[in-house]
Amino acid sequence: MLLNLIKFTFRWFLIIFYNAKVEGLENIPKTGRLIIVSNHRSNVDPPLLGGFAGLVRDSRYVIKKQLMSLPLLGRLFKSYGFIPVDRQAGKDMGAFKAIMSSLKKEESVVIFPEGTRSKTGKPLKPKAGVSFVAHKTNSPVLICRVFNTFGFPWVRNLRVVYSHTIKFEEVEGVDLKVQYQQFADKIMSEIEKVK
Repeated sequence: MLLNLIKFTFRWFLIIFYNAKVEGLENIPKTGRLIIVSNHRSNVDPPLLGGFAGLVRDSRYVIKKQLMSLPLLGRLFKSYGFIPVDRQAGKDMGAFKAIMSSLKKEESVVIFPEGTRSKTGKPLKPKAGVSFVAHKTNSPVLICRVFNTFGFPWVRNLRVVYSHTIKFEEVEGVDLKVQYQQFADKIMSEIEKVK
């Protein structure tokens, strides 16, 4: 309930003060397991992406572990099942298990394939973990893109587009690690094509 109120308030804050617009809500599947992916340019990306997607369905968020230590927000994140990932640990198997468990319960999970914010506004090389999760849980991946968030809060005309879904399809005889990176690269390519 509290999270919905926060999302509602933040949505209107972005609409009123940042002229935020949304497109493609009809492309968000209302039920079933789903991985929502997007580019990542600023701290406003997760609430912008999730705030509007919340009009259709709730999602769990994958966030860096350090955010769970914030005095008030950390408690809120924990109580709403946000999934912390330890980026210093390399492959955080606890985070992978939590993400896959959520997806197997037919939930929606928001993941930024780049693994961190771009400090330049340019796309970063995506991590293959998103492909591993998509493959192991047979989850569709919803391609999204946020626009004009780099430099927030000194920007306007924010925009989020929920575009289309793609799925990982295994190719026999090709190393899975190679396929995972190729699919992650494809995800970022599809994100960058969204206009």
